Amino acid sequence: MIIGIVGGLIVISGVIAWWLLIRTEGVYLGRRVVIALYDFYAGRYEQIKAFAPEYERSLLAEPLMSELAPRTDPLVLDVATGTGRLPRALCALPTFDGQIIGVDLSRRMLSEATHLLASDGDRVSWIWCPAERLPFADGSFDVVTCLEALEFTDHPAATLTEIIRVLRPGGLLLITNRINEWLPRRIWTEEQIHSLLQDNQIGESLTEAWQLDYHKVWGIKDGESAWIGPRPLHEILICPHCGERLVLRGDGCICPRDSTIHYAIGDDGVIELITRRTH
Repeated sequence: MIIGIVGGLIVISGVIAWWLLIRTEGVYLGRRVVIALYDFYAGRYEQIKAFAPEYERSLLAEPLMSELAPRTDPLVLDVATGTGRLPRALCALPTFDGQIIGVDLSRRMLSEATHLLASDGDRVSWIWCPAERLPFADGSFDVVTCLEALEFTDHPAATLTEIIRVLRPGGLLLITNRINEWLPRRIWTEEQIHSLLQDNQIGESLTEAWQLDYHKVWGIKDGESAWIGPRPLHEILICPHCGERLVLRGDGCICPRDSTIHYAIGDDGVIELITRRTH
């Protein structure tokens, strides 16, 4: 009897641990656990996910560029970029003439991304920063994307508001919404996601079937504004501490002009906005 009870408790504990650490990727255990898990698996992430380049191009990159046609040179922000699946898919298209900025909170995932897309370093920049506080002014991008990530941020609804903030009026939004899963307070029904988007200036939105666990959700931000296109990084990147524009210094750091604050640029080219330094 006792052995049976103990065995049952072990099984239940194992199931709970699997759900907390694997299925929900540590999100209910706090941000530090989520980051630690992604850092730990960064070197094996591509093998685990088994992304197929042909599907990434045909199901993500090509539909995105089709929505923007005839323009081929968007300024794109990919939030929670991970190992850079979307930047790689876009750069693989001969018709893509734009610029991409990928941001993520896992430093090791970004390091993997730089190696996987080393040949396109002139079109892609990588920034280590949280999705909930993006280092860009309002309306800075033609396109903002966030794939398979909103539910793993601290506050998904607030993160969605933030990524829409940096999208220009008339710009294109592409996010994913998790389905077929129990993730309390972290995912939405189709009706809820469209209502939330409307509350955040996305007047047009539609859901598209994609994967077993995800739908793609497309949206257009209310209003109109001029096309942005490729820009030097110093024209769009702002200090998360003071809000001033960041400029590249000769010693390999980036900082606001005439300020003692500075941020390092890693040997792999990743701009590290997580740690603020003074000199």
